Amino acid sequence: MAKIGGTGDSGKGGAVGGSAVLGQLIGDGDTQSDDPKWATLERKEARLRADQLSDLADLRRHVNARRQDRSEIITDNTLIRVAVDVLLQVHAHRLRGDTEEDLLHSVLPRRRAAAQQEEAS
Repeated sequence: MAKIGGTGDSGKGGAVGGSAVLGQLIGDGDTQSDDPKWATLERKEARLRADQLSDLADLRRHVNARRQDRSEIITDNTLIRVAVDVLLQVHAHRLRGDTEEDLLHSVLPRRRAAAQQEEAS
């Protein structure tokens, strides 16, 4: 399993390889499977707030309405996987804090700017 710039059980730091991971995510590897994409994924439960669920459903409907190629199903889980990949690939180095709110502030530009203004006051 790939690690994001910290220490794991082995105590050695590592980073996620961008193109290799992206290749695995979009399925451009050498192995072809007859299994549907969802059957190749690991199950992970996450608890979301009601506003997150509502906004996620709205986003899924918006994305699906704008699609031209409908060969792959886009679900809420698809968007959650994309969000996880964005966090790991783009924002992992910025992630700092002791609480969920702190972590969110550390990666969202508007929240970072607001937090910096608040600290300056």
